[in-house]
Amino acid sequence: MKYFLTLLLMALTVLACKQKVLSGAELKNKLIETMQNFLDKDDHPGIEFKVKDVNYYTEVKEKSYDCVFHVSMRTAKTDTLGTMIAVVSNDFKKVDRKR
Repeated sequence: MKYFLTLLLMALTVLACKQKVLSGAELKNKLIETMQNFLDKDDHPGIEFKVKDVNYYTEVKEKSYDCVFHVSMRTAKTDTLGTMIAVVSNDFKKVDRKR
């Protein structure tokens, strides 16, 4: 019985730690959040970025997402909407901005 409980706890731990596969609106929101964190990480004095929308394509071989982000940029004098292209890793830890 003691071994059974140990085995059961180990199995539950493995299943609970499995990365959740995101899709649809959850994935879109996570990509927006990841890019927003990437932009906020760097110090841009006087510039405020806000990610509005994302279009993405899943790259299965590279285990990443090719993304086109629509970003609002505000300064004290201007307000503009632009496009940023980036590759986001499957684990959402690495962002490689292309343009």
